Amino acid sequence: MKRTTPVFLTASALLAVLLAASCSDGTQTADSTPVSTEPVTEAVTEADILAYLPTEDLGGWQMDILCHEDHLSGTDTFTAAESNGEVINDAIFDRTKRIEDRYNMVYNVIPEDADSSWMAVRDRLNTSVAAGEDLYDLVIFYTYAMQSSIVADGLFYNMNEVPYLDFENPWWHTEINDTFELYGYLPCVLSDYSINSYQYANLLVFNKTLAANNDITNFYDLVRSHEWTMDTFLEIVKSVTNDSNGDGQMDENDTWGFATNFGYHALTWVYAVGEMGITLSEDGVKLGYQSEKFSNLTKWLYELLYTSDLAFEIGWDLPCDISWDENRVLLQAIWLNDLEVFREYNSEYGLLPYPMYDESQDKYYTYDDCRSAAFGIPVTAQTDNIAHTGLILEALSADSYYNVIPKYLDTVVTQKLSRDEDSLEMLHYIMDGRVYDFGYAVPDTKRYTWLFTENLKMSKGSLTSTIEKYSKATTAYYDTLLESYKTMADMDW
Repeated sequence: MKRTTPVFLTASALLAVLLAASCSDGTQTADSTPVSTEPVTEAVTEADILAYLPTEDLGGWQMDILCHEDHLSGTDTFTAAESNGEVINDAIFDRTKRIEDRYNMVYNVIPEDADSSWMAVRDRLNTSVAAGEDLYDLVIFYTYAMQSSIVADGLFYNMNEVPYLDFENPWWHTEINDTFELYGYLPCVLSDYSINSYQYANLLVFNKTLAANNDITNFYDLVRSHEWTMDTFLEIVKSVTNDSNGDGQMDENDTWGFATNFGYHALTWVYAVGEMGITLSEDGVKLGYQSEKFSNLTKWLYELLYTSDLAFEIGWDLPCDISWDENRVLLQAIWLNDLEVFREYNSEYGLLPYPMYDESQDKYYTYDDCRSAAFGIPVTAQTDNIAHTGLILEALSADSYYNVIPKYLDTVVTQKLSRDEDSLEMLHYIMDGRVYDFGYAVPDTKRYTWLFTENLKMSKGSLTSTIEKYSKATTAYYDTLLESYKTMADMDW
């Protein structure tokens, strides 16, 4: 697998167009990465995008794609039945039409029932592969839903061996894909073909009205100067939180410096400070959560969430009980996708990455939730169809890089027809720092990665004994999975 292009190039190159207006002085970001003042290209045409790919006639071949479905994302992020005037829908529709016309093929997405289990795609694929059936050319799935089947059940072809896929190209999310590659076997990949890996990047949104009312005017500068740290965050949150109605208790009727759910958004703090739950390599299993930094983080977050009256709890997958337009929440933890709702509010918002542990950290990190769809090719696919799928997947990813993702990023930060150039710049830092945790995406039976949030309150911020309790079983689980990787890598692809 070629790895010369890190994932941040995708965001950086895309944002070069969007940032041109706000960075016309040629300034650099805090990590000394120049922000381009020129567009990627003045006019990107179909020929420019796909020039390096053959103009092969696939003779009307139908590409059958099995796709996950749930209430937050699914087929509508990959296909559109018709053009309807909605920006992202039409960008996806136009992309599909261009690829179908260029290659004389038919694009067919097969959705799962929206009411079915998250495991439905895995179960359907398992049944198909066990029967030796060549039913699907590509499978789009949550890695979390696939769990160990992603490797252990031998369901997927080695993506390193698929013709036409060139992982040097910036539309491939190479750093994330590397999380899944071991011994030369790569069961699945992520690319700009899916907007999910942008939608489900975790970040902070801040209320500009409340910030101004509290004389907080330097959020963006703090990020640029690498002074946006946990200590700075806490100081600002404390300065804003107050008992608005004077009833002596903090609840949904008061003003809060920070609002978050205490689950996956809280877990993002682990990645924000540069820690990782599980790391697999050819050297074996590395368990996280054992550093001094992690110990300090658990104490800090326990106090923030449970003892300080500084953090307002939001229910899982639910909107905040305090309306944004009430201007009583300064900072809120969200997925980027949540901004589709924020755009309906009158009170303006700005975007920020999660803060760093301290100023010595190399950059801002965030977690890309496992709802970011991965793509795999069933092992039962015919050889000719594998080549066709590789060609179309590369073409879809390239076209999306130029024609879908920039429109999505620009749309989600547009408020009442006004673009926030600073927030567009902040997306550079956020997308630059996206990471994937193997232990989150492919959890073990003890859910080691999730020990952080599931035991934080009960442990009162000290997880040492809990981690020790589950370390042996967790290591054994992933050791077995490493053996499955070796088995798949040794196959004659």
